[in-house]
Amino acid sequence: MEVVSRGDLKVFLKEIPWVETTAIAFLVRVGSANEGDSQAGISHFLEHVVFRGTQKYSMRELKYTVESVGGTLNAFTTTRSTIYYARVPAFQAEKALDVLKELVFHPKIGEEGVEIERRVILEEIRMSLENPEDRLFRMAMMSVWGSPYGRDTLGSEETVSRMRADDIKEYHRNRYIPPRIRVIVTGKFDRNLLDVLDDPHPAEDFEDPPEPAFRHNEDTKLQTMKDINHVHVLLLKEGLGKMTEDYEKLLVLDTILGSGMSSYLFEEIREKLGTVYEIYSFPVSLKSTGAYGIYFSTSPENAFKTLDAVVEALKRFKASDHHEYGIKRRLGKLMMTLESPAGYLNYIVDRATYSDEVEDPKELEKRIESISPEELEEFSKRFLKGKWSVFAVAPEGFSWDVAGVEI
Repeated sequence: MEVVSRGDLKVFLKEIPWVETTAIAFLVRVGSANEGDSQAGISHFLEHVVFRGTQKYSMRELKYTVESVGGTLNAFTTTRSTIYYARVPAFQAEKALDVLKELVFHPKIGEEGVEIERRVILEEIRMSLENPEDRLFRMAMMSVWGSPYGRDTLGSEETVSRMRADDIKEYHRNRYIPPRIRVIVTGKFDRNLLDVLDDPHPAEDFEDPPEPAFRHNEDTKLQTMKDINHVHVLLLKEGLGKMTEDYEKLLVLDTILGSGMSSYLFEEIREKLGTVYEIYSFPVSLKSTGAYGIYFSTSPENAFKTLDAVVEALKRFKASDHHEYGIKRRLGKLMMTLESPAGYLNYIVDRATYSDEVEDPKELEKRIESISPEELEEFSKRFLKGKWSVFAVAPEGFSWDVAGVEI
């Protein structure tokens, strides 16, 4: 992998010579954590609005240029970043890069487009509020992290309804600056495609808000909904950041615990107890801190029984018994990710969000392979032990009095 600079704009290049496609992303290191409470959702709003058209392309031309050759064009917003990406046949790589450049640097942000996208986003928020998993995760993250890191990236109906085109223009002007933007190109490409990039004007960077401390809830956290039949439960504890020493051990542990049908929790709860359809674990990681969760849903009569079973399964869990499985599965997942331009792009985006020192995957593989059963066991006991906060979304009338559990 090669990193080149155009002023303050850094470009990551990874050739994969045996493929015939190219994946490209503009990683903007600006997300919902960079918003004030009164402008919550503006990063996501801007991500929507730029697709209404740019100085060079109409709304249709943006999409047609990429999709007419079978490609894909899209974007998404996270807590710390906004990513615009495309995947195209290699012969269309230069045009796709130009489309993404225009989206990021030269959008037309007009009142008419803002009003249309406002309606779209309000529908997106309402749809999310009807999804019990979305409501559960929103409640949990706001409880343990607070604002701004725990806020939902969509914002609220109130904040989105207040935003105007001038607000979004100002946010774009102040936040979408070269020190905050990374360009990533993977797959098959001619280096001359970089000629389409503008020579960006220098700009002074700004500080991100400090990362949050994890706060356990002291009171029961329950939301009820009409027209649902299951209790959705989330156990959450403090996790690790992507740049912390034991992060690779956490990835292996997570792979063992809840990454698929052969995972420990799936077998212990789904296959043996039979009270859930799905159960999974997941890390949510910032640079230096994070959260770690276990999710399941079940019928009201099985909710407490299932929660107790999860707790007991974690207490008797021995990571060393699953060491070989965890290492091989994690390395296999990494290998399959890196064999495609889009997968390699995601690997770089994941790491470049927090650092320009993107590690060669071979080095990551070596570190994962070097984790011994004893090291994994020691980490697992230390990491899983202690208090977990518990959150639930349930049907109306369901009684829930659990604020936390101890492992």
